[in-house]
Amino acid sequence: MDDRIHLQIVTAGGVVCDDKVSEIIVPLDGGTIGILADHAPLMGAVTDGVVVSTKADGTKAYTAVGIGVLNVVQNEVSLLVRAAENAEDIDLPRAEAAEHRARERLERRDGVDILRAEAALHRAIARQDAANMAGKRKI
Repeated sequence: MDDRIHLQIVTAGGVVCDDKVSEIIVPLDGGTIGILADHAPLMGAVTDGVVVSTKADGTKAYTAVGIGVLNVVQNEVSLLVRAAENAEDIDLPRAEAAEHRARERLERRDGVDILRAEAALHRAIARQDAANMAGKRKI
């Protein structure tokens, strides 16, 4: 019996993750969910955050994701998300600068699209969280 799950994280730009894992943690609109082999079928709204996937040997991978949709069926887990970036590809100083810019826009509020600035802030924080979880630190 195979206790692994096929995980795919896909954006409009292509496949960001395609792997067999033993456990997945996904940020959903109503809270974080853990998925193991033979999970019941599920659809959910993915929110900005970090997907943590664990391989059978215990190594973890961290992927910052944007909003999207989760589908779980017969050990196949698909995330169709607006944006996704693996922790090792994240430029941490750039993510920190993006957070700073978003916070400045939210403080000004004049002529600022608040929803867009809040979305940018959430994406920047998710990217930083993924990089930090993977042990990446600012030089």
